[in-house]
Amino acid sequence: MTDASKPPEAAPAPAPRPELDDAPPLLGSWRNIYLFVLGTLALLIALFWGLTRAYS
Repeated sequence: MTDASKPPEAAPAPAPRPELDDAPPLLGSWRNIYLFVLGTLALLIALFWGLTRAYS
């Protein structure tokens, strides 16, 4: 049986993970990766739009 008058204990803080601060292995920064992904998406959209127009 638990004592309702005692506040619950806080969970311990997670251990620090310095590897999360490292730069990504490709393209040098997360910003460059996001720009690459967005550029690829824009290229694919344009390609599929063009194919749809050409064959419709």
